[in-house]
Amino acid sequence: MSAGAAGPAGPITINVAARFAPADAHGSGRPSPLVARLIRVVAFAALGGYGVIRWATLLHPAPTGRLLGLLGLSVAIVTLVPLLQERLGRPPAVMAAALLCLLALPVAGLNWHDFLHLRIAASAHAVGDGLSGLPASFVPYAGASHDIRTVIALGAAVLLLDGAVVLAFAPSLLGDARRAGAALPLIALAIVPSTLLRPELPYLQGFVLFVLLVAFVWGERAHGHGRRLALVLLAVAGLAAGMIAPRLDTHHAWLDYRAWTGNLSRAHLDQFVWNQRYGPLHWPRSGHVVFTVAAAHADYWKAEDLDVFNGYGWVSAPVSATALPAPSPAALAKWSQTIDVSVSAMRSSAVIASGLAAAPILPGGVRPGAGEGTWVSYRSLGPGSHYSVQTYSPHPSPVQLNRARGGYPTAGVRPYRSMTVPASGVPPARYPTVHFAPFRAGRSPSVQSNARALAASAYAPMFALAQRLAAGAHTPYAYATAVLRYLDAHFAYNESPPARRYPLVSFLFKDKIGYCQQFSGAMALLLRMGGVPARVAAGFTSGSRDIHKRFAVTDIDAHAWVEAWFPRYGWVRFDPTPGAAPARGGNASAGIVKNLPGSIGTGAAAPRRDAQTSVTGSAGAGHRHATGTSPWLLLPAGLLVILGGLLFALVAAAEPGPEQQLRELERALARTGRPLGPEVTLAALERRFRDSPAAAAYIRGLRLGRYAGLAPEVVPGGRRALREQLRRGLGMTGRLRALWALPPRAQRARRRRWRRRGRH
Repeated sequence: MSAGAAGPAGPITINVAARFAPADAHGSGRPSPLVARLIRVVAFAALGGYGVIRWATLLHPAPTGRLLGLLGLSVAIVTLVPLLQERLGRPPAVMAAALLCLLALPVAGLNWHDFLHLRIAASAHAVGDGLSGLPASFVPYAGASHDIRTVIALGAAVLLLDGAVVLAFAPSLLGDARRAGAALPLIALAIVPSTLLRPELPYLQGFVLFVLLVAFVWGERAHGHGRRLALVLLAVAGLAAGMIAPRLDTHHAWLDYRAWTGNLSRAHLDQFVWNQRYGPLHWPRSGHVVFTVAAAHADYWKAEDLDVFNGYGWVSAPVSATALPAPSPAALAKWSQTIDVSVSAMRSSAVIASGLAAAPILPGGVRPGAGEGTWVSYRSLGPGSHYSVQTYSPHPSPVQLNRARGGYPTAGVRPYRSMTVPASGVPPARYPTVHFAPFRAGRSPSVQSNARALAASAYAPMFALAQRLAAGAHTPYAYATAVLRYLDAHFAYNESPPARRYPLVSFLFKDKIGYCQQFSGAMALLLRMGGVPARVAAGFTSGSRDIHKRFAVTDIDAHAWVEAWFPRYGWVRFDPTPGAAPARGGNASAGIVKNLPGSIGTGAAAPRRDAQTSVTGSAGAGHRHATGTSPWLLLPAGLLVILGGLLFALVAAAEPGPEQQLRELERALARTGRPLGPEVTLAALERRFRDSPAAAAYIRGLRLGRYAGLAPEVVPGGRRALREQLRRGLGMTGRLRALWALPPRAQRARRRRWRRRGRH
């Protein structure tokens, strides 16, 4: 159909059908406007969706529904607003875009009632409160402040809607500049979380972002052989960069400008105060490396021992002049190592070591710290400080610790079975000290002195809890594991607990939320009340190995844990803090496999994370439908998908033995942010998953196969049930992450009978 109008130059013909003609109707290869618009919308949704997935890591638990709602509003702007502008004009399109932007406020978390009644002051006040609390918060934010969570979600809304409005209203004459302007906020949406949190698989994520960005900026213009070839070259360049980048990333500056500038400018240096205060957490949490450690085995890197409970919290102070007996020669030979520490971005007078440390050689010399085996440098340690130190940090098995029930020296450990009790009307310097009787099998703990002071204090319910937990324990180690189970079953990790006069009492009986200071402080005090010598230790978790096989430790790894004293071994580490803690979530510590009798392996480094082919596959599929361009563009992603599928099939077809299955279980827990400490047993892990009978039965089968020599019959759906438990609390990508951590495995058709090895 055509219409003509006569003029001086002849008739003007408008071919209406050509507007929706196929892409190659005239041999140009240019996609029709409808196809180009579809490519634009799908590419925007894919790039925005990837940014939303990354932004979700800033909150725990992730507000999946809200973020998807914000993504839907931005896609609606990109889709509907240009149509309204073409058919009804610019004013209706602007009004529609403004309405969709306003809807983002309640979707992000602002009160719907305030929004519907236009209570602008109330909404502004909520946003202001969230912004004021944001600088003192840490990510991923797991606190209970609705205003802070709303402000973080609004950050995603601003970036998504900014990109959508630019793409909807910018003149089409700008071409690539228009799409590039819309891509900038979407890039920020994906990149900002990576600057605040250490991303997993950073090079793979960078490649995915590169592919999505190419699809968004140039996808709708991919016509003609030359431009298709350019897109192919861009994809190949992205894949090559993803392969080369890990080798170029040496974690050291190629050109060290700090060495040139000297003292002209000072880099930010973290400083830590280790005495426990229990309020909202205010440790430095920027994520940059504060020191590195070269060591044969991973460990917790200790700064100070907190040996004294002053009635309110644990502090570092001398406790006794009587030295404790040295560990046995066999234990010293087995668990000693020399570590090399290089300080990079912190300032501290405490010498970072592990366990019980010998005196290091440092310029200016060192003096003993308040706790035995800790040291303080006369000169402050800072960037460039380097030293070696001999350390002893034992990791005996549960069987060995259960046997270490006698031989506690009375004089040496008595201060580690005591506490100061606050008394009304008495100055703190004169608070009475309570000493607890040594632990004895089958006997409830008792108070050796100042029983009245304890009974009249706020700590009386805590002592009653210690009596109840110790009643069923026959050894000090059994009592310690009972305390661990109690803390694991009744309390949640949260970095914003309320401030209380007696923080540990409130933590146990009222708030039931806290972070490492609450968990370690409560466990150490319960152990002392039960007659087991204990203290709190402060420092850092192991960190993660870099390409130079050194442990890179960041300020996020700052942590507190518990040490209990056992004959023949000395101070043994226990960590009651849940795996949700940032200091524990990023590192795999020595777990159940390490402590199995007869098993081999002492490394506690972070497990190797293989490529997540599911993520790559999703990105590749989205790119295919979004661009409608040559399939050669999908070659790099397709190769990764095929390789991942082959690996997946090999893993699913294998039938490993008991030891391999246990290591697979430990690796799956670490990959889903639940690394196990050395004190965790398979029986305790089975109880942890008791809410899912099939998952608990799967773990019970592994336990019987390892310890009882039984070959359990296949539990139908057990592996799948455990995978469902692992994906809980992991946000939008939880299902993919759990599938990667514990993939399906083909099981034999025959069902095995439970029987002793070697019989029948």
